[in-house]
Amino acid sequence: MAQDREIVVETRRLTKIYRDFWGRQKKVALRALNLQIYRGEIFGLLGPNGSGKTTTIKLLLGLLFATDGDALVFGQHAGDVTKNERIGYLPEESYLYRFLNAEETLDFYGRLFKLDPEVRRDRAQKLIETVGLARDKKRILKEYSKGMRQRIGFAQALINTPNSSFSTSRRRASTLSARAG
Repeated sequence: MAQDREIVVETRRLTKIYRDFWGRQKKVALRALNLQIYRGEIFGLLGPNGSGKTTTIKLLLGLLFATDGDALVFGQHAGDVTKNERIGYLPEESYLYRFLNAEETLDFYGRLFKLDPEVRRDRAQKLIETVGLARDKKRILKEYSKGMRQRIGFAQALINTPNSSFSTSRRRASTLSARAG
C-alpha cells in the first residue's frame, strides 16, 4: 500500500559532520539516515539532545548542506529552496519582528510568498482567529506573552497554506498538526 502513495520526504544515507575551523571532524550529528515519509503521514523524530533531529530538519529545508548522502523533499533536492514555498516551518525559537503586530507580521510573511494582497488579508484574519489572537491583533509582538508569540508563530508557518509542515519542537508540532488539519 505504501508504494502507491507519494513520497514527500526521502533521505538516503544522509550524513552531517560538523567540522572545526581547520576542517577537522568535530561532531557527527547525523550518520547515514535512510527515511521515507509519505503524503498524509504525521512523522516525528525522537531522541535525546544532540541526536540530530534539528540537523535533519535543517538539512531537509536546505539551511545546512549534507556531508554525504541525499535528501529529497517533494521530489526536489533539499538544497533547492524553491520547494520551501510548499513548506510551513515552525522553529523552536520563532524569528519574528517584535515591533510588528499580528496583522503586519502575517502580511510580511505573506509578501515573502508573493500572496495576493486580498488573499494575504483574508488568510491573516482567519489564522489570527484560529490561533486565538483576534483581540490582540493590533498589539506589537514585543508585548505578547511567550504563548502568544508561539501562536503567531503557528499562524506564520501556515500563511502560505503549505503542503507540509516541519517543526523542531514536539509540543508545537502536535499543535501545528491539529490546527492545520
